[in-house]
Amino acid sequence: MSDGVVLVDTSAWIEFFRKDQTGSVIAVEVERLLCEDLIVTTEPVLVELAAGVRSKKSLAQLREMFPSFHEARVTEQVWSAATENVYLLSSKGSTIPLADHLIAAVSMSYRIPLLHLDKHFGQIASVLPLEEHVP
Repeated sequence: MSDGVVLVDTSAWIEFFRKDQTGSVIAVEVERLLCEDLIVTTEPVLVELAAGVRSKKSLAQLREMFPSFHEARVTEQVWSAATENVYLLSSKGSTIPLADHLIAAVSMSYRIPLLHLDKHFGQIASVLPLEEHVP
């Protein structure tokens, strides 16, 4: 992966796609990353976005758009890291959705900062070395 790339979480994509996001720092940052070809994606982000799609046409557009980004795959190593992270955070009382654990494990395994608007990643970053991208 090239320097400066950022893993864009589902929450940041949702902010970017919102119709009333004028002036949103996150939306502006996603636009910048798009223009500079610095976006990294991963399978759980695509799956989460697909859950919010309301038509076959929109799903097709999503599937068409995502292969143009850099990709960080959920490998066996990522699954293993996510498993350890789930255990560690659960033992500290944190309940975090599986997709967020996977996205965080991808970010940490590939050492790619994560752009998000999701409180769960803040919880993860308070315990684990998750690098959050702050525009």
